[in-house]
Amino acid sequence: MTADSNRTLGIPKAEFLRSVRETLGRSNVPPETRYHHLLETEADLEQRAAEVRHRLERDRPALLDRLAEMATKGGWNVHRAPGVEEALGHIEALAQRLDVTRVVRSGQEVFEQLPVDAALANHGMSITPIVRDETNTREALREEIRQADLGLTGTDYALAETGSLVILPRRGLSRLVSLYPPVHVAVVQPQEVLETLDDLFLLRRLEYYQRSREMGSYLN
Repeated sequence: MTADSNRTLGIPKAEFLRSVRETLGRSNVPPETRYHHLLETEADLEQRAAEVRHRLERDRPALLDRLAEMATKGGWNVHRAPGVEEALGHIEALAQRLDVTRVVRSGQEVFEQLPVDAALANHGMSITPIVRDETNTREALREEIRQADLGLTGTDYALAETGSLVILPRRGLSRLVSLYPPVHVAVVQPQEVLETLDDLFLLRRLEYYQRSREMGSYLN
């Protein structure tokens, strides 16, 4: 034991915090105003969201072009289909070209409009909706995903700014569908395209209020 053993190790808390404040150019006095986003009400967010949606509707053709450009730069293979039949035809042709035999898909609403199950089954492919019920346990569905050649999902949002897709947690959607199979096909609808991350964060803050402060456990 040394003569200094009774001294406190490290920097005292008060001195450490003072150093941080000085580095950031801040005083020891609390800020006069709170971070402005903390002051927003649900009504404020609804008004701003309406303005964002109006801008997105007005600029949609340019945003679709920008999304395709940025997604391609990010390594996506982008196909722009003018309608449901063309989108379905592209998925069929892609699956055939890749010699796909097993497909898993999410249980999202987009597949109520896009009848991929019957279309792919006509080509001899098995397609499994990843929806848990009394006959499909979590482990059984995970095994289906592990065996799949292709995973098919919709999206919640697509960001033109970054060329990236956003998928939110919900019943009938497993992250593994987009992550585990060697090929992921994402169906993006025009109304899901946002311009920036700021648009996304604004809409998510509004959803936080509208869903009784429940935002799910993750965001992909």
